[in-house]
Amino acid sequence: MNSDGFPDLKTLVEIKNLIDQVAVVEDRLADNEKQLFHELQDKYASEVSIGFEDKVLLEVMLRNVTIRKDMDIPV
Repeated sequence: MNSDGFPDLKTLVEIKNLIDQVAVVEDRLADNEKQLFHELQDKYASEVSIGFEDKVLLEVMLRNVTIRKDMDIPV
């Protein structure tokens, strides 16, 4: 929510875009990341309170996938 009490729609759009991006690489997520991803995916499938930390979590998942790929680390 912003200071006016309205949802931050920009952050919501960013989170939904990140969910779409993570869905593409879902098979490369670690088990704990998959579980968290599914929770976030379910949470944002309906109207919710937007959590900035959720955006950060999704960004970290994408970063982790890239690092594992670049370092040739198995999941």
